[in-house]
Amino acid sequence: MIDSTVSTDGAEMFGKLITLIRILRSENGCPWDKEQTPQSFHPYILEEYHEMVHAMNQGDKEEIADEMGDLIFLVIFVAYMFEQQGLTTLKDVVEGVIEKMTRRHPHVFGDATATNSGEVIDKWREIKAGERNISRRDSILDGVPRSLPALSRAQKLAGRAAKVGFDWTRPEDVFDKIDEELNELRDAVSAQSSRAIREELGDLLFVIVNAGRHLKVNSEAALNDTSDKFERRFRFIESGLKAQGRSLEDADLKEMDRLWDEAKNQEHTRS
Repeated sequence: MIDSTVSTDGAEMFGKLITLIRILRSENGCPWDKEQTPQSFHPYILEEYHEMVHAMNQGDKEEIADEMGDLIFLVIFVAYMFEQQGLTTLKDVVEGVIEKMTRRHPHVFGDATATNSGEVIDKWREIKAGERNISRRDSILDGVPRSLPALSRAQKLAGRAAKVGFDWTRPEDVFDKIDEELNELRDAVSAQSSRAIREELGDLLFVIVNAGRHLKVNSEAALNDTSDKFERRFRFIESGLKAQGRSLEDADLKEMDRLWDEAKNQEHTRS
């Protein structure tokens, strides 16, 4: 059963947000806000998205609410800028997504049935493939945004190609390709060709992403986990040196490696 009180409150807040944005963009509004374009907002949206994800991973409810609010504000702000340009309206945007989500959930709003999430995903893909903006695509790779983080984009592009059989058969085949690309990177380094090094390093990363795909691992998530681990262990080094009244500049690599191993051993003990 839908909680109508929550829905009413949400609608009222949504209206207040739109009013706020209209004031900011009005003749007597904020000079900076009035200068913005949808294109100028790209980096802000990406930044706020990542800040929201970070807050969610931290589990801080106040930070989650704050960062989610920032992201919602930016998205509605962009939608209003498009409305000012006469390209669409906020009403069209909201009505469009409601219609699309209703259409893509026939097991909820129609006569279709789905007993598990796998069936839901299959039906979703079937419905999506028949939609006008999808069916008009010239390439199977269309619709993968270049603005995605590089690892995510690589995984999506390779996944699309894999659907039509352009893929390795087994994970072991990808491992062989990793060895091949690593050797080509070594050759580029030996030749001291900066252009070739950049290209071969990119090739190596792309193949590693495919290894993750074959192993059912999201490369973006895996690298984020490793970055978290690196940050955690390096902070341990900083804290350990600080406890001795020393700084990073006072320590050599051997000392830092010892503290790194200590942090690593503590993590293994806790796990």
